[in-house]
Amino acid sequence: MARIQFFYDGNKRTGRLMMNGVLLTNGLPVINLPASKQLEFNQLMLDFYPSNNEAPMRALMLSCLNPQHLKIMNEQCTPI
Repeated sequence: MARIQFFYDGNKRTGRLMMNGVLLTNGLPVINLPASKQLEFNQLMLDFYPSNNEAPMRALMLSCLNPQHLKIMNEQCTPI
């Protein structure tokens, strides 16, 4: 999605919105990318294009998961 620029502006935001839709559909929490990590995200996207190495981006996205959301989801999945 991010490699193919469908729109004049908002491609990365649209890609993240789609990503969160897939996560929610599969019972996983959304990932919120804070403004403080925007430059890191942009650089990792630029690095990904020539390398196809998704590991650094995956690590960044995992670091953006809200621990409270994970706790709530784990509690909801625990059998009574």
